[in-house]
Amino acid sequence: MRLVAGALGLGFALATSTLSVSASAFEREWHLGAGRGVADGSGLSLSPALGAYAAYGLSDVFDARIEVTARGYQLGSSENPYALTASAGLVYKLDVLRWIPWGGVYAGYNGFFEAPRLGLPYEQHDVVLGLGLGLDYAVTRSFGLGATLRFDIPLSHTDSELFDALLRAEYRWGW
Repeated sequence: MRLVAGALGLGFALATSTLSVSASAFEREWHLGAGRGVADGSGLSLSPALGAYAAYGLSDVFDARIEVTARGYQLGSSENPYALTASAGLVYKLDVLRWIPWGGVYAGYNGFFEAPRLGLPYEQHDVVLGLGLGLDYAVTRSFGLGATLRFDIPLSHTDSELFDALLRAEYRWGW
């Protein structure tokens, strides 16, 4: 009896392993998304953050991505400035059915400013290197939801890291 059950199990495994299942990989697809969440940084207050991004699927596992993130460190003063980061990066994603964990590296520009009534008296500009981690959920082939964590380190002020956590939505097309 065990031999028959084993043979049936092996036969079922071999038969199902040859079936083709459509994957939801995002090769040669465009992605456009936005997110909202919180930002923090060394010596800065926990504050709101907004982000927008565009990506292109270079392969089924790599995306080229550009992002813009605005961080409003509460008061908009030299102690708690506003920050705007624009960066480009490469993202590696692991497509697991509808759940897509990913990680990426970025390089870009960050500007701090005070902006009292948009006079912008306090300014600090820097090149940043960043690391992003996220988890997306493909609700449909064209629409996804996700969460992302982003860490940026300004190169000339390596003692001041920037951090944000965003919930986001994304539209995909071009498949």
